[in-house]
Amino acid sequence: MASGTGRTGWVRERDLLPEFFWTADAASLRGQRRSVLLSAWELLLLVLAAATGSADGEPWAWAAAAAYLGAIALAVVISRQNPQGLWYEGRAAAESVKTLAWKFAVRADAYQPPPRTLPDAEGLYRFQLGGVLGAFPGGRVVAPGTGVEITAAMRDLREQPLAVRREVYLRERIQVQHDWYRAKSRYCARAGDLAGVLGVVLPALGLVLAVLRALGAFTYDALGTVSAVAASVTAWAQLRQYRPLAAAYGLAADELELIRRQLAGLDLESADAEELWARLARDAEDAVSREHTTWQARREIRTTTDRDH
Repeated sequence: MASGTGRTGWVRERDLLPEFFWTADAASLRGQRRSVLLSAWELLLLVLAAATGSADGEPWAWAAAAAYLGAIALAVVISRQNPQGLWYEGRAAAESVKTLAWKFAVRADAYQPPPRTLPDAEGLYRFQLGGVLGAFPGGRVVAPGTGVEITAAMRDLREQPLAVRREVYLRERIQVQHDWYRAKSRYCARAGDLAGVLGVVLPALGLVLAVLRALGAFTYDALGTVSAVAASVTAWAQLRQYRPLAAAYGLAADELELIRRQLAGLDLESADAEELWARLARDAEDAVSREHTTWQARREIRTTTDRDH
């Protein structure tokens, strides 16, 4: 990529990020897909077991036994493979790398020249990224031998005037991240509301069915099935953390919008523009990291609690 404001103005985030990010991101997506798929099938099999187990007759009893056997097998697979752990670890590694790459590229925090802790910015980047690598040993998230890469786009953007760095950072980091948080907040809020409605409707349906059965309207025991569906909806909402994530994403979006205004209003001609920029860009990255760290800690606590029980 050639230097210059015209060309750098077209930089996209995907051009900046090193291979480390893409490896960790791919690992996280694999873990997420597998965790969601296995959990969904486990809940469906439990509901199926409850539905068939409530029916009269030997064939239905065998069907319920098969469904329970399948649910047990999936529970063992989930416990042994821990795809949820891969999901969280991969996301933590990917977001850590992304934060360091942006700090280096736009001269944020200690990456403003001269760096405060190491002789050069590249040395600081390699040191901090090496710490991220060391936090995920074993090759589950990042393959052994993965190098600490600085992309050409990172170097190129770093050498641009502050006006160019601000333009790219506001467009590709702040705006993209803000829009993602806002969209996810709305989605999680809608999904949480739906789960809440189902949490009322399903018990009400169970009540109606219980009264009708008591009055002799039918003999099929549908109460177990309705209870299983209600429990599955609750478990799914807890797995996806809809309500907590809606609040966390919304708060992060609001914070990023405030920081965006501060960055956009920065006087580039002032004597301390670079220093102010480094601090404000650091605050932006801290806002992203804070949301992600809180999300990560909440998930890890819940996972540990589930495993202990």
